Amino acid sequence: MRYQLTLRIVAVLIPTVTVAAAPRPVVLEATTMADWRSAKLDGTGCYWSPRRGGPIHFVAAGNTAMTKVGGRIVILKPRRDAKPLFPFTHDAWRADDLTMRVVDTARIRAMGYETVTTDAVLIVTHRNVTIRLRGSMICGS
Repeated sequence: MRYQLTLRIVAVLIPTVTVAAAPRPVVLEATTMADWRSAKLDGTGCYWSPRRGGPIHFVAAGNTAMTKVGGRIVILKPRRDAKPLFPFTHDAWRADDLTMRVVDTARIRAMGYETVTTDAVLIVTHRNVTIRLRGSMICGS
């Protein structure tokens, strides 16, 4: 009995330390044609996929881009430091606490009548956590 009492007293005296969970990187989700149309992104522009012929995670046309995070469509606008990516779009985007930059290698992997596919890295920063995603950028109309 005396031993149990001692343990309880010691347990009360030990400070409790709580550690905040580290911020988690954002996870981009596959988008659909219905998503692009709801964002009014039909026409000439670019889209990014983690692999050739794979799901599309980022779409940009003109001064609008979109991605999907947590089941929600996120509309992005060009950042002030954005440069031309393709004649009709930009390489740097923002929406609230989400920023994206496309680093296109300009090494052509495939070419169609109206499209070109290059290797590209998508740099995504969300709540001060940055990830780099390698994939393909397909631009055209």
